[in-house]
Amino acid sequence: MKRFRTIIPIAVAILAIAPALAQGPKVDLIQLNPPTMTGSCPATAHFTGRIRTTGPLEVTYEELRSDGSSTQHTFVAQHAETMHFSKNWTVSKTYSGWMQLVILSPKRLQTVKQPFSVHCGK
Repeated sequence: MKRFRTIIPIAVAILAIAPALAQGPKVDLIQLNPPTMTGSCPATAHFTGRIRTTGPLEVTYEELRSDGSSTQHTFVAQHAETMHFSKNWTVSKTYSGWMQLVILSPKRLQTVKQPFSVHCGK
């Protein structure tokens, strides 16, 4: 009986703090800004964005493009921080497309697809 008297308060304490421990650091913001365009053809679409963590965390994300290419990256946040994203996409012909950021882990999040268009002369 003494054992149960000791175990029950410990179990109650663990249950009380478990939700806080389970939350831990997380990814809480992902943003991809509309591109800025430079030059005539070939033209460059410059995308910027950010991913923010609320504490130390490893984040894996992917850049998706409308031409079917994708690139996966991982960064390790040492503390609550914002990782800034910058990507250029050079297009040599008339083209309409989009880019999107997708967080793969620790939980899946994604931006809206940011469209852009390049119109090359005749």
